[in-house]
Amino acid sequence: MYKQILINVEAQEKRVAILESNALEEFYVERADQQRLVGNIYKGRVNAILPGMAAAFIDIGLEKNGFMHVSDIVETPPDIEELFSESTEHKRSSRHKKESMPQITNLLKKGQELLVQIVKEPIGTKGARLTTHVSLPGRLIVYMPHESRIGVSKRIKKDSERARIKRDLASLGKSRKGGFIARTAGIGCGRRAFAAEVNYLSNVWEKVKRDSSSAKAPSLIHREHDLALRVVRDLFTKDVNRLIVDDKEEFRKIARFIGILNPSLRLRLKYYRGETPLFERFGIEKEIDKIYENRIYLKNKGYIIIEQTESLVAIDVNTGGYVGRKSLEETAFNTNLEAAREISRQMRLRDMGGIIVIDFIDMEAREHRQRVFETLKESLRRDKAKTKVLNISALGLVEMTRQRMRKSVESLSYKICPYCNGRGSVKSVVTVSIEAKRELAHALKKQPRKRLVLYIHPDVHRHLLTVDRSTISALENRYRRKVILRENPAFHIEQIVIDSLDK
Repeated sequence: MYKQILINVEAQEKRVAILESNALEEFYVERADQQRLVGNIYKGRVNAILPGMAAAFIDIGLEKNGFMHVSDIVETPPDIEELFSESTEHKRSSRHKKESMPQITNLLKKGQELLVQIVKEPIGTKGARLTTHVSLPGRLIVYMPHESRIGVSKRIKKDSERARIKRDLASLGKSRKGGFIARTAGIGCGRRAFAAEVNYLSNVWEKVKRDSSSAKAPSLIHREHDLALRVVRDLFTKDVNRLIVDDKEEFRKIARFIGILNPSLRLRLKYYRGETPLFERFGIEKEIDKIYENRIYLKNKGYIIIEQTESLVAIDVNTGGYVGRKSLEETAFNTNLEAAREISRQMRLRDMGGIIVIDFIDMEAREHRQRVFETLKESLRRDKAKTKVLNISALGLVEMTRQRMRKSVESLSYKICPYCNGRGSVKSVVTVSIEAKRELAHALKKQPRKRLVLYIHPDVHRHLLTVDRSTISALENRYRRKVILRENPAFHIEQIVIDSLDK
């Protein structure tokens, strides 16, 4: 499988596309005015303490205060626990954790200053999720200055390799304060490579401490790398054949970064000089456009519909133009199989999160339902976000959750429609006409001696003058007054304004 990373740089935006055999598998975008906050370290001030929620709100200088639960002060952060396996001696039952949790009022005081790190982006009306357990990611390891544990990524499966890496990190930890977690890129790396990265991350932490001691709260102490450098650090590994950048300055910056991180990959970095835009050259611009559509067609002419809200995603699978060859059951099964693979791909591309409900086409055969479920789970194994999937039901429903660390790709490029306010539909001309007549009758009754003007959208105006002219005439006769109808092209289709000529 030929794997490539493409980085496109514009004045206000950076985009990253990951291709496998020329097919778009992952897509990331970051804008200058909406840079990622996860990983940033701040010196914050406790703004409010909520004992009933065992939480505190911390002012870190952003628009909304950050939120920190008591577990983010005294326990290992849940995000680290989810991503990396730990040795059994460090694990405790959730009941023991709850019983041993101290009161947050014994740990924090209002006005107190402390060093915190963002572990989850602000989303919607919610502020950023914070922790005091700082972690500094490198290419091979994650360094945790306040911990003393040695961990290994769950994705490293081989027991002998896990044991070797733990021995190397344990020996390095004797001379360094802090804990380490090996990332998947550490497979096959020797002690010298780990030592170099431990030294680099330790120096970063020392700088954070120095800057923090002289800074006033609230203030930013350490900024995480931008999109391009994060991708190089986290995704540019030995299995990537080429990394192509279309901006000369960005190319130089990445080249210097690779020289520090992994010089052996320097020859795989390429600068794109073509006149055709990079993403067009690789034929993925149209694929990116499809990310924002709610209907995605499958190769067999079936399709899936994706509807997203802030915390719930509903996905519906349909056969569409696919009629199959044998039976309805076989048609449903084949469509569901292809949809299962495409759905997992769309989750990565769109960075969907929260609760996800998938409505597969009904299948009678139990083995077919199980095969579709296993295909979905297998496809999700490629996902770096944590997922939890419940078994497929007899009705073909699958309920699952997917970890969401930031806003979806769609939310960066689209806003709620000001015309329909996010409903996806507006009232019909007939409905608005009926409402206009109802409001007009009410106004005529309330103001019997005044002449009224009804302002409406042109389509509603046309309907009232033609189809509903008799109803308007009946109102005029009933209240013995003339009603003036006027259209306003600038009006929303649902907008109705009644004014008086006698003021």
